[in-house]
Amino acid sequence: MTAWRGKLASLLPDSGWRKIVDLSRPVQQSSSRSIAQLRSDNHGEVSAIIGGLEIPVTEYNSEFLVSSSDASSLVASLEQSGIVLYRLPRTALSANVVSGWVAASSSVVGKRRDLTEAIGARITETVDGSISGVPNVLDFVSPVDLVYTWVDGSDNQWQDSKDRALQESHPFVLPTSADRARFESNDELMYSLRSVESFLPWVNHVFIVTAGQKPNWLLNKHPKVTVVPHEAIFRKVSDLPTFNSHAIESQLHRIPGLSEHFVYVNDDVMFGCAMRPEVFFTASGQSKFVLSERHYESDAANGLPVNLAARNNGQVIRDRFGQCTTFKFKHVAHAQLKSTLERIESENADLVAATAAAKFRSATDLSIPSSLAHYYGAALGLAVPGAVSYKYVDLGEGRAQIELSKLAMTKRPQIICLNQVAGSSSSLSKQRETVRHFLENYYPWPSSMEVAGKS
Repeated sequence: MTAWRGKLASLLPDSGWRKIVDLSRPVQQSSSRSIAQLRSDNHGEVSAIIGGLEIPVTEYNSEFLVSSSDASSLVASLEQSGIVLYRLPRTALSANVVSGWVAASSSVVGKRRDLTEAIGARITETVDGSISGVPNVLDFVSPVDLVYTWVDGSDNQWQDSKDRALQESHPFVLPTSADRARFESNDELMYSLRSVESFLPWVNHVFIVTAGQKPNWLLNKHPKVTVVPHEAIFRKVSDLPTFNSHAIESQLHRIPGLSEHFVYVNDDVMFGCAMRPEVFFTASGQSKFVLSERHYESDAANGLPVNLAARNNGQVIRDRFGQCTTFKFKHVAHAQLKSTLERIESENADLVAATAAAKFRSATDLSIPSSLAHYYGAALGLAVPGAVSYKYVDLGEGRAQIELSKLAMTKRPQIICLNQVAGSSSSLSKQRETVRHFLENYYPWPSSMEVAGKS
């Protein structure tokens, strides 16, 4: 089936697949206004309509509260006024709430119901139309930060530094560890931040960990964003520069000001719809992880760094807890407890130090926040299995065009990963154009974190 899809994808030119994306969900009229500004404008329009209705509605923290007895009438009246409504899933709502919708002007979202969540005014149905001032016992209420790792692989100075390190490390570099595709940027981070502002407004702060670089489209100062250079988090600055994501990940818990609960996100991971913190953490503060169906020992034979690291992680669990591990984890956003990462380092200092010192992914690496921390947390009773709707697209495979088109035409998953492991310069150029077209369609409005006109 995979080979057949790849052949089919090659029969249709790139422009054909882009046309399919446009026809499936045409992009609305572009706007220089950010998601936050559009949300504010839309809220005012919906508020004016609601104010003219003879239905008791209370506004609280920018949400409109309606009783169960009046909810149907309110929804019908808004639809008659040209407002597009989208019913929110349970995972986007507090346990205190009976049901909920987002409402947006059809002049902005048109038929794009998938965009309604991004800017829609929240309408919350409760039994009596009031909101409890007390959090539900099932709700997670502590601050949650987001941590991204990002690199600009096109930076000449960075490339020169990488080439020198590669010459010194050859021939001990593992397959794909130094491939250009691993460091290529299609501005996925920009679109990922758009998805955060659209669907995760509860995020406390965003940290972007870089090799002293900064995206040219990112505002110099934003109250919710901090760019963190590697030098600020590595225990041994002499381990820098590094070109090993495992090494960088091993030091994330050292970010100054990082909250105890945070979510680690690769820049190729995006959020597709509204969800609450309970997707990532239990009400009592345990982190949640999402298992893959694949067994790491079965995959380790191919020698890829991710599989070798999974095997090393399993050995740590066996040595520390006398238990074994089996499955890998999906390439999603990874919920973390800073204290668990600190404990991993304190109890496995030599192994963590060796990982941090490896310039490129190595056979002795641990993959800590994306794998080991989940099993470590589970063994300590601090992490539990969770679940998300998820779509993974390998941009290097022949069927990638088909998968992106399917993604554009179907219901949005909670998390999307557009990954690229390897590829030639010519294929990367084609993929860049395809990915940018898809992402601009999927997330058409800028976030407040972007410099105007840079997208």
